[in-house]
This record gives sequence, structure tokens and C-alpha cells, in this order.
Amino acid sequence: MPDTRVFVMLSGFPLWQNVAEEQLREIMGLMRYLELSIGESLELEGEAGEALLIVEEGLVKLVEEKKGWKTTLDIFGDATCLEELALFAPVFESHRLVALYPSRLLKLDQPSFAEYLQSHPEVGWQILVNVASLASQRSPVSELYRQPLEIRLARYLVGLARHRGIISPSGIAIDYPLQVADIQAAIGAREGEMVAALRSLVARNTLDLSQELVVTNLDQLKALAYGGAYSAS
Repeated sequence: MPDTRVFVMLSGFPLWQNVAEEQLREIMGLMRYLELSIGESLELEGEAGEALLIVEEGLVKLVEEKKGWKTTLDIFGDATCLEELALFAPVFESHRLVALYPSRLLKLDQPSFAEYLQSHPEVGWQILVNVASLASQRSPVSELYRQPLEIRLARYLVGLARHRGIISPSGIAIDYPLQVADIQAAIGAREGEMVAALRSLVARNTLDLSQELVVTNLDQLKALAYGGAYSAS
């Protein structure tokens, strides 16, 4: 991703509101890239999760594991950010990211950012203001990212349409070998509710499953996935 696009993406996140361009570009220079192949996991518990993580490109899911149960909380696609407060304090417990598609992440580690703030105290106050604003709106990760099945499904399909979509006469065909069971595993659904969710999208004329998986109304699918906040191109 070119530096310009990374800058535009970062400046849109609440943590960096009103931070000067020169300083934000310096912070960009502290970030490193992580590559995840399909099925690969990134554990978020402990120091590994005390960082800012951004999905630059790809498709990942956030999974929580407690008492032997695995719960898919949310799906993250291109230019989306995980919990920003993780850069300052532990917020993840038994959580991990799992790549649903080859993914490239940006990571800003807490120690690197702390060192930067110590040498650039003029940035600290604005960051503090932004963090206070974020903290006042936050719930625990398990609640913050516990998206309904329909939204997780829509976000997954939007991501696949972006990366593996081919324009066809009836819409955007997903050029990817998928069975219902694959989608079910990706978004963390039970069989009965998975079928019901797919049928709901078909009934809304958003999806066509008659021969292959075709997104017939991408705008409507994006609206379901992200509401009015979807802006990734």
C-alpha cells in the first residue's frame, strides 16, 4: 500500500485525529508489516496484543476462546483497525486473529510508540485527548466486537468480492472454491443459522446461489456489513 494511502487511512482513525501530518508520518515509520497466510493465526494475549493492529489488505476474523469454546466475534477487511486502546493497555485476553484470506497487517508496537512519545512530548496531549474520547465509548473486547451472524457474513462476502470478485452479467461472481461448510467455519456459525442467513440475503436480492456464489447488489451488502461507515475502496 503506498504511503499516501496509509496516511489517509490512519488519519481517518479516531486515535490520530488532529495529529499533525509530519508527526503522523513519523509514526507511520515505526510500523512494521505482518503477513498471514490462509488459516494462520496471530495470538493477541499478553505482549503480542499490546499494539495497534491494522488490516492493510486481506480478510481476518477475531476469535475468542474461553472454557474450550471458540467464538467468532467479528470479521475485518481492508483498511480496518482493531481496538486502538490495545496500544496503551491490555485489552485482549483469550483472543486471536485468523486469516480467512492472505492478509497483510500493519503493527505499531507499544514500546516503539512509547519511546516516540517520550522524545516528542508535543504529540502526547493530543493523543491523550483522543484516548480519553475512545475510552469513554468502549466496552470489553468480547462485547465491542460481538457482531451478529448476518453482519459477519456480509463482511466476509464483501471481502471476498473485493479480492476474488469477477464481474458477470448477474453481478460479482466469487471466483473462489467455497462450500456452505467453508463459509460456516469462516464466520463461526451453526449449520441451521448459516443456511437461514444465506437465504435471507437471497430473499433481499443481494445474493444469488442458483449456480455459483454471485453478489447481485454489492452496495446493499456493504450497507449491511458496515452501515454508512464503509469507505474502503
